Amino acid sequence: MDIITLTTDFGYSDGFVGAMKGRIYSILKKYNRRVEIVDICHNVRPFNIYNGAYVLLTSIPYYPPSVHIAVIDPTVGSERNSIVVKLKNGSYIVAPDNGLVSYVVNRIGIDKIYRIDETKYSPSSTFHGRDVYAVVGAEIVAGIFEGEEIDKIVKLDDTKKRVIHIDRFGNIITNIKRDEINFKLYDYIKIKFKTKKGEKIIKCKFVKSYFEGGNEFICLINSEGFLEIAKFMDNAANLLDVDYLDEVEICNQ
Repeated sequence: MDIITLTTDFGYSDGFVGAMKGRIYSILKKYNRRVEIVDICHNVRPFNIYNGAYVLLTSIPYYPPSVHIAVIDPTVGSERNSIVVKLKNGSYIVAPDNGLVSYVVNRIGIDKIYRIDETKYSPSSTFHGRDVYAVVGAEIVAGIFEGEEIDKIVKLDDTKKRVIHIDRFGNIITNIKRDEINFKLYDYIKIKFKTKKGEKIIKCKFVKSYFEGGNEFICLINSEGFLEIAKFMDNAANLLDVDYLDEVEICNQ
């Protein structure tokens, strides 16, 4: 276990990420262990657990057995649990138990789940990323982590369909999965967005790849198996004024 990854909504304008890395290196130095710390993403939309869950899904399955620390934790300091999930591929995720690991565990599968005893670490009430999760991640690498085994975790509620990610190209990723659609390739689909400014309905063509849309709005199943709305070489989210967690409805299935 020589890789630790970090995924947070901390951004880069503060010292939060640096503090987590410093804590990890300081602990592992005591055990004469070296580790590579990889930044997956620190620009997850603040407080947005759905967005964090999707970012983890796009990254974690492609690593060798590693320790993945994920901190999107709007209720830090509350009674919510903190957990370590051992995945069936040998990796570990250290995270708050708020649904953040949902998409990854659905894809890879769970071997074991442990509840972290936060009191053991005497954390501050506002920075468990540094005081709990970084420490636990280092303890896993050092082989000294101990936690109470539990049998279930919080999962995201995906019954309501919504925008869970907008990538840097302006492509709109929803939580609608491949097996939830029944239209055929090159069908035209009506999609309704419920935004803060009201409802908006568009017609888009269901295609295999971005360039097939020409100047039309398109929808496709992306590389992680989710329905995505896009426009070729343009910013669909800006054009449609769509934002994270806006509700999405397919009108003509």
